[in-house]
Amino acid sequence: MTLQTALIVAGIVLLLLVVAYNQWQIRKARRPRALQPEDDLPPMREPVVSPVVKPEVSARLHEPLPEHQLERREPTLSASPLDAAAVAAGMAASSADADEALADEVAIAAAPSSAHAAAGKPAHAEEAGSAGLAESYDAADHEEHAEDAEHAEQVERTEPTKPRQDAAPAQAAQPEPVALDGQPTPAVIDPLIDCIVPLRLERKSSGDRILPLTGRLRRAGTKQVHIEGLRSEANAWEPVTAGHQYEDLQVAVQLANRGGALNALEFSEFVNAVEALAEALDASAELPDMTETVANGRELDAFAASCDVQLGVNVISDGAPWSAAYVQTVATQDGLVLSRDGTRFTRYQANAEGVQRALFTLQFGDTNFLRDDLTAKAGRQITLLLDVPSAAQATKPFKTVCEYGYSLAQRMGAQLVDDNMRPLSESSFVAIFGQLQTLYDKLEARGMPAGSPVTLRLFSL
Repeated sequence: MTLQTALIVAGIVLLLLVVAYNQWQIRKARRPRALQPEDDLPPMREPVVSPVVKPEVSARLHEPLPEHQLERREPTLSASPLDAAAVAAGMAASSADADEALADEVAIAAAPSSAHAAAGKPAHAEEAGSAGLAESYDAADHEEHAEDAEHAEQVERTEPTKPRQDAAPAQAAQPEPVALDGQPTPAVIDPLIDCIVPLRLERKSSGDRILPLTGRLRRAGTKQVHIEGLRSEANAWEPVTAGHQYEDLQVAVQLANRGGALNALEFSEFVNAVEALAEALDASAELPDMTETVANGRELDAFAASCDVQLGVNVISDGAPWSAAYVQTVATQDGLVLSRDGTRFTRYQANAEGVQRALFTLQFGDTNFLRDDLTAKAGRQITLLLDVPSAAQATKPFKTVCEYGYSLAQRMGAQLVDDNMRPLSESSFVAIFGQLQTLYDKLEARGMPAGSPVTLRLFSL
């Protein structure tokens, strides 16, 4: 028992000695060290910022550094007091050079406008002689920057052969495009079929600002609404596009289409949307009279009704009825395209601009080629329908329809007849061509030739 007690006491004493030794070492390590002679470094100097860039300072900044400063020096561990002193001296010299360079760099940064003015002014003066931009420097600018420009020119004279790296030559200001003489080039809106409301903007507005405000300007009832902006660069109206700047706007609602004339309710809906847009853009709107506008819509609708002619020819089977599947196969092989609702096939033809336009349609009774059972559905009559105002006269659409009808009759064992089920003879063709010419002349006299964009808009829904 005595031995165990002695061992425990000895262990406790040993542990206390170890703890005491550790504390002594810690205190010794944390004790401030006396300043040694080799550590006697010069005090840090505050950088002096000069308000003006002196020529000799700028020249010294652009001089190549000595080779001993360009060499990369790796850090070394001093092995003796002499080595430590040498390193300390080198550090002191480097610190002094760094402080001096820092002071000079800060001085240059304090006057950036003067240096750039000296570098940019000759370029502007040269460009002003050719582009007429000398007026951009007014008297106030000369008085404000005269002193800075003088000092900057001195800096330039000290280094005539070395180009400045921090001052790029000033770019010549591009003159604002000027609109050409004459009226702006029209786009989609046409006074022949549209009620146009000009919007006078107080200042130019971007398409990015206008587009979010046009949500209500899509349709007024069953009538299309269009909005265009005037770009002075091209002197032309165009649909409002993001990224473009516009001087003025015009909003238009179509006066009539195949759904009828513009009525008072549709006109009121259109006017309310235009007023909301004008208020959002701080623009003034020149609203038309409702009574006059509605009357113009009715007159245009009456004219359109007198010219809205669809000419049809029929292919009649001489024998057994045809199945819808057979008619579909023939139409598809001939390059006709099935409509989205499945009720007709359409023959397209490129116009003068290369745009594919519908020329005529093929219908097989009331067959829907998407929903009906094509093997069970049958009939003896195929109708080729020509929408006269929508097909340009230059393409001779009626001749094309008749030629295709004869081709079908020969291949399918049938004959070609008119709407009264009478065979089409030479005299019938002459009479039909005469009626078509009268209709074409009537559209031409109104300024809306068949197949033109404005006519397509009028004879659509």
